[in-house]
Amino acid sequence: MIKRALIGVAFAASFAAPALALEHEVVIDHAAGPIAADYRGSVIVETNQVGTAGVAGRPSTLRCNWTATLNVERVAKVGEALRSQRSLSQEDVISGSRPGWCETSAKAIDKLVDSRSDSIRTAMLALVEQDRATILAEADRAVPGTRG
Repeated sequence: MIKRALIGVAFAASFAAPALALEHEVVIDHAAGPIAADYRGSVIVETNQVGTAGVAGRPSTLRCNWTATLNVERVAKVGEALRSQRSLSQEDVISGSRPGWCETSAKAIDKLVDSRSDSIRTAMLALVEQDRATILAEADRAVPGTRG
């Protein structure tokens, strides 16, 4: 019976929960006109329960391993000629481990993620920079005769 309860708790704790939202806007010069790109990011924290609860007199080995994934949705527009959408993602932007049950550590994990928002923002800006070449290529294909 205890095994079933532990499996159920571990299964419930492994579901992802959003922890942080991000936004960024970029305007890129192009021969067809300025390209306005809006980025909306979110951080998903996934947890994994490991270890076992100790019986009376024995130490517990329970730990909650967590990892944060950055998901970014981009919409780019060049006048009426181009409206492009793309999804970008970077796994394991930040990660960590806390002692005990994942469900009781959820608020503490969210605080840790919030405290490392600079790292997450840096990762988002790196994804935005990597996406620049893709936006320019899409604009070149959408507006014939305008190599930027």
